[in-house]
Amino acid sequence: MLVGAMARAIEARASARLATLFCCVLGVCLLSPSLFSGLVADDYLHELMLRDKPGIVGLSHSALDLFRFADGQPATAKALINEGVFPWWVDTQAKLAFFRPISSFTHFIDHRLWPSQPLLMHLHSLLWFALLIAIVGAAYRRFGGASHGLCLALLLFAIDDAHAPLVGWVANRNSVIALCCALPALLVHDRQRRSGFVHGVWLGPLAFSIGLLAGEVAICVFAYLIAYAACFDRGRWYARWGALLPYVGVLVVWKLACLHLGYGALGSGIYVDPLREPLEFMRLACERLPVLGLALVAAPFADFWELYPLISPWLRVGVMLLSLTLLGLFALALRPLLHRHARRRFWALGTALSLLPMCATFPHDRLLIGPSIGAMAVIADMLVVGWARRHRFWPALGMGALAAVHLVLAPVLAPLRAASVGQFSELLRATDETLPRGPGVKEQTVILLNPPLDPFAAYLPVYREASGIERPRQQLWLATGSSDLFVTTLDEHRIALRPEAGFLSSSTQLMLRSTKSVSSRGEQISLDGANVRVSEVSLDGRPLQIIVSFDRLLTDPGLVWMRWQHLGYARFALPAVGSTVVLPKADILDLLFDT
Repeated sequence: MLVGAMARAIEARASARLATLFCCVLGVCLLSPSLFSGLVADDYLHELMLRDKPGIVGLSHSALDLFRFADGQPATAKALINEGVFPWWVDTQAKLAFFRPISSFTHFIDHRLWPSQPLLMHLHSLLWFALLIAIVGAAYRRFGGASHGLCLALLLFAIDDAHAPLVGWVANRNSVIALCCALPALLVHDRQRRSGFVHGVWLGPLAFSIGLLAGEVAICVFAYLIAYAACFDRGRWYARWGALLPYVGVLVVWKLACLHLGYGALGSGIYVDPLREPLEFMRLACERLPVLGLALVAAPFADFWELYPLISPWLRVGVMLLSLTLLGLFALALRPLLHRHARRRFWALGTALSLLPMCATFPHDRLLIGPSIGAMAVIADMLVVGWARRHRFWPALGMGALAAVHLVLAPVLAPLRAASVGQFSELLRATDETLPRGPGVKEQTVILLNPPLDPFAAYLPVYREASGIERPRQQLWLATGSSDLFVTTLDEHRIALRPEAGFLSSSTQLMLRSTKSVSSRGEQISLDGANVRVSEVSLDGRPLQIIVSFDRLLTDPGLVWMRWQHLGYARFALPAVGSTVVLPKADILDLLFDT
């Protein structure tokens, strides 16, 4: 009997490892279309930052500091406004910088060992993803054995299409690396608490700290550690929670180091620091948490949340109602299962807690990789229980819906979403083709009146510089196409711009400007060859109209006026003095459909 039990245990362990290998291979294969996606958006920023001379004034160029997008220095911000990377309305003291030296180093390796080889860079990311699947498999075995349900959980994690935008975009590799480094801390902590593994006292916090140095997504692991203390740990209360103090210490030291070194989010209307702005974070969490939760267990993708208001004011309301309804039904179905197994409570609580820090920025499926570790374990259990009760209507209906989303749609969508990452870069290049080119462009100032979204202005100089294409002497970005734009010529040197909804009317304009940063009438920002003055302000402190004054005549051949038209820019002829022209709101559905 003993020999038979040992044989069965060895067989089960071998089967679990074989299942893990299968899931690693399957996950990589499904996302392999990303190999041909090339570089996208921030990837080109990284390429420039890793050059001795980035070519764009204001860009950092440190190999271990590739995620410092805004440093809070007014001089840097104004330089990037003149380059066309930032719009005029940014808060020049806004900060958007993330402490990710380990992930930065992997990009440094990419650009030193295989420069101009995006396929190898994507392969590098896929290998990290395979490693993460293996570590997640070890976590599933550690906290529930090698049951069929947990093998199913790993399969669900490996084929989850929400991972495609993350793994398929090289610049987002930091999240995968952070979890690869930090998740072993959970395994070590369990071994320490269960079997008295002495070295776990320092190995766990060490792994967690390395994860934080790769990316702040590692905080998700701390959420699972809290869930472990609440659901698994059987020591006295002070021992259970006291065991987490080394991890709390790591978090405190990491946060203090970030502040001391000038990292963090400050002055943004999209990113919010929970410690600096707890009330604002709670308000945004109430909005973002249901959206992320819905994308985690069902659909639609969280990626479009910030775009809904630009399409219809009712879309957000509809999606929020859908979120609350479906998540409520999911919670009702899950509730009876939580009483039976500590494992289910652990994964459910860990998922919920790990979603909270993800609310510090705008909803996007790339934020779900940490929470999905627990969510896939929960969904797998629900599928197993639903199958056992398939003769009853409601369990069968719930199981069918979850299976359709996670076992049928997910593996179909995963390769499509992985490939679509590169299509965004193609759209940006096609947009750039509509802007002036040729040797003479170096003497011109290109003025973009109404870009539809930030990337269709901000990344254009980056793409050109990275590709060695001649850039304008200056690019100015004066408004957006989120609403109709009224353009009035005041005299030979001045124009007035008035968006129908005012400036800062949508969250897509708030990346580097908080709604708390109010404007005053007469506020000015001086640029190279131009001056922007706020002439009208709304009751909530947003600019309603600006007057832009140029040192040269508006009709000077060196000023090239461009307006958004369909899927690109077109030349724009300014109206006669005293006249007004209305540029219609950009059609976001055109962009989404084309992308």
